[in-house]
Parts: sequence; structure tokens; C-alpha cells
Amino acid sequence: MNKWIQDRLARVLAGITCAGLIMTWAVGNVIEGDTARRSHDEVAQMTGKMKTVCVGRFLIDMPADAQIELARPNIDGFDMAVFNETTEEFHKRLADREAQVKAMPDYTGGNRNLELVREVKTDHGVIGKVFAHSRKVTEGTRARGLEIERYRNEGIAIEALVHADGVSFDLASEYYDPDLIDNLPKLVAKLEPIPDGRVPLGSGFCIGRAHFLDPLLADQGERVMMFARLPDHPDVEFMMILAAGQKPDEQGLLERSSDAEDRLSLNDRMRITRIRAAPRTIGGLSGEELVKRGVEANDAQVYSFWWEVNGKEDDVFVPHIVFKMATGKSENGPVPTSMSEEAALGLWDRISSTIRLRPTQAQEAGNAVTPESRLGMQAWAGDRCPHSGWWVCSDGSSGTRVLGGQRQYIKQGERMPQALLLLPQSLWEKLRGLQPTAESSSRTAWKLVDNRARKRVPPTLPLAKASVAAGITMIVSQTHDADGQQVAVGSFSSTGSPCPASGWWRCEESHALDGTRWFAQGSLLPPATFAVAPGIFGHAPNAPQAIQRRSAWRLMRLGEAPDQVGSV
Repeated sequence: MNKWIQDRLARVLAGITCAGLIMTWAVGNVIEGDTARRSHDEVAQMTGKMKTVCVGRFLIDMPADAQIELARPNIDGFDMAVFNETTEEFHKRLADREAQVKAMPDYTGGNRNLELVREVKTDHGVIGKVFAHSRKVTEGTRARGLEIERYRNEGIAIEALVHADGVSFDLASEYYDPDLIDNLPKLVAKLEPIPDGRVPLGSGFCIGRAHFLDPLLADQGERVMMFARLPDHPDVEFMMILAAGQKPDEQGLLERSSDAEDRLSLNDRMRITRIRAAPRTIGGLSGEELVKRGVEANDAQVYSFWWEVNGKEDDVFVPHIVFKMATGKSENGPVPTSMSEEAALGLWDRISSTIRLRPTQAQEAGNAVTPESRLGMQAWAGDRCPHSGWWVCSDGSSGTRVLGGQRQYIKQGERMPQALLLLPQSLWEKLRGLQPTAESSSRTAWKLVDNRARKRVPPTLPLAKASVAAGITMIVSQTHDADGQQVAVGSFSSTGSPCPASGWWRCEESHALDGTRWFAQGSLLPPATFAVAPGIFGHAPNAPQAIQRRSAWRLMRLGEAPDQVGSV
């Protein structure tokens, strides 16, 4: 009897223990789900209204109440300042500056310090003057091996004070090559004021309330910085740096960070936790992302977010880019972060994902826009879809899914949808079969990632396969022909010919089942496949359902081996 009681009691205690563990797990899941929803709501509130900021050649969407400052713009070695000023104030300051420069002695002690004065009056309404003054000359002798050589170095200060529509622009270099002083008037001629801060349509480089129209060269060294703060979260700071014409760093962000952490003491390393450290592509630019949680000496928990593109030295459209977000900032040292980790990550993902190259006016007639050039274009919920294809929305992360998928096929002319977010389910919601949803108060941003004219679906009948002839090498990722020439998008080939370049080729037979298919360079382009109407070959059970015949193929997009259906 005692043995039975003991066994019974043990089973009861085990059941109570299991029930306690289950309840602990369930409560944990409920708390986690509630935290995720609160964080999502907090981010949605901060980003409910957004504004687009033009920084250099790129755009970024920031919360509407963010305080934005564009600072330290520089092109071709000229530092710039942009500020509000009335026309009367500008003319007085201009006259005072000219008199001040003229009154300075030159490098010989004479009265020819002001060497150049040039009036500025451009088609964009910009007025002012360009000054060249304060020449500096350094000369003497120096030893070069066993020989003594004479040297002479000269530099001159050059500045432009210009004004338009209540905004003044000062451009200056304290030491410039005297033979290149015409660079500044030429640069000023490209200055187009934008007093209301709207995003310009023409191609060029934004510095806030103005932009410099193209053509500009990479070796002119475009640079600009953006700083931003959120009034409701004063401990959160944003910084963006763009620098074109800069030699890429030998080390990337992740490698530099690892080396820096290795030099820290063990105690300092214990205070840092890496949350993310991996490559990340934003707006078609391949970069590296690093997110860290840190505990300061005063035990304040802070976060740092960093995305960096190393850039190309000779390409203004792929500059060196640094975008950072930091929490726990104050004038008196580190303070605890004002938002949860989930909210900080959500805010970072929401804002960083909007970085993209600024679209410009359509090219003039005769300069056709290739299908590839549409990739990366942006559209917003409620707008008409500008081009049929696969679009990826910016919403959805950290366990939050999008109804219909984050990647959706949308036809040209259809309304871009507002993403319906499927939030993580709590335990009770899973048990009851409920799916919590949310919809951002700001319009969903969509980016075109595949611009095919029709949605690709598996063919109803087998298509002819591309083959490889004896002696022909098939190269999966080659985009040049046998002579090393780049194969142009829009070029043609035909059935039986070796594919000139790897990519997507469209069958030119409108009634064919093929549509657009991927072929590797060197493979023999196949014939087109056509469905046969029932009964055309009689009613035999083995009557062919399709026929094949020669066709022309047109290159629509270069690209490496795909993973979509219908590829060959």
C-alpha cells in the first residue's frame, strides 16, 4: 500500500513539474509575442510619416520629424558652405570680402594680392563673384643624392561667393594649382539651387538646397555627409558619408572591426556582443553590415549599427558609403538606449533599406533605356506599377512576414499594394488558429528586382532543350562573345546558333510557349515550341501535342545561372 502511495505521489509531482515547465514556456512565448508587437508598433509610430532626403547621388527616407543636416560637401577640392541670406545681406558681404582680400599684401609685400575677380551670372539664377588671391610661393634648394636642385612650389587661394533664391553658397580652397583656377567657375556654372529642398530631377550631386549637374568625373572627388536626430529619441543619432573617387580600403568593415576587437582587453571584449556581422546588399549595392550591443562603463546598454560599401574609385555611382545609427548618445556621456533592442533593429532595418540611387529624368529620344536599367526602380503603395515584374517590399523582418510574400509579381498599371504584415503568433494564438496582422501607416516601398513582362510559370508542355555541340564549350557566367566584346542587350541570335552570352533570351515567336528563357553562353539555342490544337493530327491517343520550329531569340538581360523555373 505504501509503495502504491509513493508511486502515485511521484506521478503527481512529475505532472505538476511538467505543467509548470509548460506554463513557463507558454508565458515566455506570450511575453515574447507581446514584446514583438510593442516593438513593431513603436517602429510604425516613428516611421508612420517619412520624408525623402537627397544625399549626393542617393536617396534615403527618414522619419518626417527627423532633424536633418547635410554638412561638409566638397567637389574637386573645394569646401562648401550653404546658408540662408537675403540678397541685400549677400551683396554687402560680397563687397566687404572683396575689399578685405584686396587690402591684404601679396606674397612679395606688394598690393597685388587680389589676382582675379570674375563675375558670376548663370542660367540657373546664380549671381556672385569668383576671387583668386593670396598666392603662396615656396622656393629654395634641396639635396637630391649628390646633386643640389632648385624647387619652386606655388598655390593660390580661390573662392566663389554666389547666391540665388535666398540661399548663399561659398566655395573655397586655400591652396589650389594656379593653372587650374578655371575649375571653380566651371563648377559654379553647374550649380542649380533647390531652395525648397525637393529631390531634383536632373542627374547630378545633391548638397542639400542645391545640386551640381552632370557631367562630373569620379576624380573630382564628390563628398558629403548627412547627420540626423529624432526629437522623441534624443539619444539616437544617424550619420551618412558618401565619398566618390576614393581608393577602396584594403580591409572591409567586418575585418577592420575584428582586428580592432582583438586589440581590446578581455574585460572590454566581454562588454561587446555582435548581433549581426555579414554582407548585406541595399539598393543594389553590395556592402557589409555590423550591429553590436555594448555595455558602457556606467552600465548603460547601447547599440551601434553600421553599413558600409567600399566603393569603386572610378565610379561616382558606386562611392564609398558609410551609414551609421547609434543609440545611447548624450552630451554628458552614454545613457541607456531609449528603445528596446527589437525596436532599434526594426528602425534600423526600416530606414537603411530605403537607401537607393536617385532616379533621374528619362533619357532623350535615341538613347533607349535598356531593360536592365529599370532594375532597382522604386514605387510606393497606391501608385500605378511602372513596369511588370517581380517587386520586393521593404516591410517584413525579424519574424514578421508579408501576406502574399515579400517578393510579388505585379503587372504594369496595377496599383502597388500596401503590405499586410503577419506578426509572430503567441502560443494562445497558435492554439486558437488566430493570425495577428498589422499595416504600417506609411506607404509600403517596393523595389523592382526582375523586370520580365510576364510572370514566369512552368510550361504546360515540355520545351525544346538547349544543347551543346561537339567542340563547343558552354560557359555559365560569360557575358562577352568569342572576340571579347560585350554582348549588347537587345541583340539577336537564332535557333541552332551558339548562345553569344549567358542571360535571358526572349523567343520572338509571339504564339510560342517559350517566352523568355535563360541560356548559357555556348549552348545551341533551341527551336520554339508551339501547342497543337486538338484533332489537328487526328484523334489517335499518341498524337503529338506540340511542334517545334526555328525561331529568332533576343537578349533581354545578361545574367548568371538562375534558380527560377523555366531555366535551361
